[in-house]
Amino acid sequence: MAQRAARLKRERAAASREEARAMKRARLDWADLPSEILVLVMQRIAELPADDAEDPSRETHRLGAVPTVPRVASVCRGWRHAVASDPRALWRVVDLSYGWARPSDAIVRRYCANGDWARLTSLSLADCAVLTDASLRALHQHCPELVSLDVSGTSKMTLAGMKPLGERLTELTLDRVKQRSMGATNQLVSGMLTDKLARLSVADVTGLDRGFIRNLHKCCGLALRHLNLSHSGMHHQNLPWLELQRSCPNIETLFLNGFGGASGWSTVPNAQGAAFAGDVPGWQNLKTLHVGAATRTHSTGHSLTPSYVDAFVLDALTRNANVEDLDVTGCAISAVHLWGIPSLWLGALRCLRAAKTGFASDEGIEFLAAVDRPWASSLARSLETVELGTSHMNANDVSDRGLDVLSTNLTNLRALGVAGADITDRALERLVDARHKTLRVVDVLGCRGLSRAARQAAHGGEPLQIRAAIRKERGETVSDEDDDDKKEEEHLVPRRRAAARAVDRFEEILDSDDDANENWIDEDENEDEEEEENEEEEYDEEEDAIPASPAAAAAPHTGALKIVMRRR
Repeated sequence: MAQRAARLKRERAAASREEARAMKRARLDWADLPSEILVLVMQRIAELPADDAEDPSRETHRLGAVPTVPRVASVCRGWRHAVASDPRALWRVVDLSYGWARPSDAIVRRYCANGDWARLTSLSLADCAVLTDASLRALHQHCPELVSLDVSGTSKMTLAGMKPLGERLTELTLDRVKQRSMGATNQLVSGMLTDKLARLSVADVTGLDRGFIRNLHKCCGLALRHLNLSHSGMHHQNLPWLELQRSCPNIETLFLNGFGGASGWSTVPNAQGAAFAGDVPGWQNLKTLHVGAATRTHSTGHSLTPSYVDAFVLDALTRNANVEDLDVTGCAISAVHLWGIPSLWLGALRCLRAAKTGFASDEGIEFLAAVDRPWASSLARSLETVELGTSHMNANDVSDRGLDVLSTNLTNLRALGVAGADITDRALERLVDARHKTLRVVDVLGCRGLSRAARQAAHGGEPLQIRAAIRKERGETVSDEDDDDKKEEEHLVPRRRAAARAVDRFEEILDSDDDANENWIDEDENEDEEEEENEEEEYDEEEDAIPASPAAAAAPHTGALKIVMRRR
C-alpha cells in the first residue's frame, strides 16, 4: 500500500507539472502579465470597500493594503516583483486596527520613511494603544495625500500631534478616545474640528461636555455629511439643531443614539416653539437618522434611559428630509406621530426601528401599515426592515393580529424583529407563507407563545427553517423548499457561509483525488491482489476441513471480539 501511495503521489506531481507546462505554452500564466497590469488589478482589489455585514447575501471580508499586499506578494515570484515595482500604488487604504495588526511607532515610521505610504489616503489605527505622537509626525511629514484617519480607542496621542494632520483631513474618527482628564479629552475633540470635515465620528466619549456641542455648528461647515455622536456625553446635552441645520445643511447621516448618556438630550431652541416658526431649513439630504434612547445594563436586566425625543423633535429633524433609515427606539412617540414624516408619503423609508414605542403594538401597526392609509401603497413597496422588539426590549404588545397586518401589507419585507411578542405558530407560519420570497431574517426569540420546536429553530433566524420546525411539530410533511440545502447555505450568516463553502471545495478536491485513485490501473498491484485472494481462499478451505471441538460448539456467544489469524 505504501508503494502504491508513493506512485500515486509521483503521478499527481508529474501531472501537475505537465499542466503547468501546458498553461505556460498557452501563455495562460498570470505571472506573464505585464507588471503594470498586475499592479492595476491589485490596486483595484486593495481599494474595494468591505461588504456590508448585515446583508446575508454577501460575504464579509477585510480589504485594503493589509492583507491584500502581503497575500499577493506571496503567490509567486512574478507577483512579488510586481508589488515591489510600485508599492505606493497599493498602499493607499490601510487598516492596522488592533486585533488585525499590532503596529508600533517604529513600524509606522519605517513605512513612512521608505516611501511606501507616499500615496496613502486612508489609515485606521483604532485601538492601537501603544502609538504616540511620533507616528502622527511621521504621517504628517511623509503622507501628503492622507485624508481619512481613525484613531479610536487611543490614549497616548495628543492635540499637538494631531493638529497638523487635522488641517487636511476630510474624515476623522475619534470614538472612545481618552486623555489624562476630561478637560484634555474635550480639548482634543474640539481642536480637531475644521470646516473641511465631511465625516466626523465622536462616539462613546463619555467625557464630552456641552461646550463641544455649542461650538460644533461654528467649526463645521457645508462639507459635513456624516455626524456620529452616539453614546457620548454623561450630562444632559442641548443640541443646537436649528443652527446646525443652517451651518451644515448637507448632512446625510446623523447618529444620536444614547446621546447624553442616562441624562439624555433635548433641542435648543425648543422644537415645540420653533418647529412651526417658518424659518426651519431642514436637512434635505438626510438619509439616516438614529435618535434611539440609551440602554442601561444592571444586575436585574436592561432598562431604557429617559428620552426627550417627541413628535416635535422628530418633526424638526426630519423636516424636508427623505429619510431611508429611522431609529426611534425608546422614544416618547406613537404611531400617530410618524404621520408627519415625509418618507412615509414619498415611499423612501426602508428601515424602521421602533422598539418600546407606540408603534410596537397591534394598534400602532394597524394605524401605520393598514391598507386604507394614504401612504399604504408607497410604504408597502419601500419598507424592508422592521424592528419592534429585541432581546432586551421585548415587543409585548404585538400579537397575531399585528403580525397578520405586517405579513399582508408589507410586500417587500426582508427582516422582521418581534422578539418577545405574544404570537403563535399559526401566525408565524402565515407570515412565512406570505413573504417567503423576500423575507430573509425573522427574530422571534423570547416569544413564549411559540412551540418549543419553533423557538429552537428561531436561533438561526431562518424563516424557512422555522416553518419546517412548526410543520414537523404538527406531524405534517415538510416541503422540499424548506429542506433545500442550497437555500439554507445561501442565507447562512457570512462567516458560516464562507467556512461552509471552503469545506465544500475541500471535499470536492478530495473526491476528485478519490476518483483518480479508483480509476488508476496498476497491473503489478492487480497481480499481487489476485495472489492474496488465492491464498485466502486456500486458507478458508483448510479451516473448513478442521472439525470443530464439542466444547467450542457448545460455548455460548458472548459478543467478544473475534480475532482471525491469516498466514502470508
